[in-house]
Amino acid sequence: MDALQIKRPRDVRFWIAMAVMVLAAALFAIIARSVWTTAPVLKQDMQVSVWLHTHGSPVFTAFLLAITQMHSTAGIPVMAAIAAYFIWRHGDRYWVLSLALAVPGGLLLNVILKHLFNRARPSWDDPLLTLASSSFPSGHTAGATLFYGFLAAYMVWRMRNTAARILAVAACAFMVALVGFSRIYLGVHFLSDVLAAASISTVWLVACLVGVRAYARRHSGSAPQPAP
Repeated sequence: MDALQIKRPRDVRFWIAMAVMVLAAALFAIIARSVWTTAPVLKQDMQVSVWLHTHGSPVFTAFLLAITQMHSTAGIPVMAAIAAYFIWRHGDRYWVLSLALAVPGGLLLNVILKHLFNRARPSWDDPLLTLASSSFPSGHTAGATLFYGFLAAYMVWRMRNTAARILAVAACAFMVALVGFSRIYLGVHFLSDVLAAASISTVWLVACLVGVRAYARRHSGSAPQPAP
């Protein structure tokens, strides 16, 4: 009976992780197909971008510029390295391995997808930012999803208070949404770029967490286990 009680929560977490992975993969596949075939549904992309581009304010623009710069493809690895240091100090070594696989690997995957789809960025007569790289998927959103998604999973595992867990997940989700919104607002990405980056990065993150957890359970039964 005790063995079943211990095993059941692990099974539930595993199947939740699998469900999240499948749903995120399906969302990415739908968006990627639309981008690849330039489906009419992508007209919504431009409508959202135009509305945001014409309803901005200097103060809000400055704030979102700071957010987007902090979460650049250089800034995210720095924040991940700082987080890894403190997690290592807490003795959660397998979580550090998960982070080391998730962030660099996910960012590399995003670069590969950018080259594969080679989608042009939104074009404006008065751009707030000008970038030469491909648009799909959003690298900033990918990095934020990988980093804050990892933090959310780690804090849920670490915390024992349900309210604190909910607050941590909500805060991390808000940061991902804020970074993604900043990229659309600043006119350097379409909505579909942001949604695709969040979905495919979620797939990669869950795969890393589940894979490292399986590795940890096999090689160190008494060590702390990362659980999505």
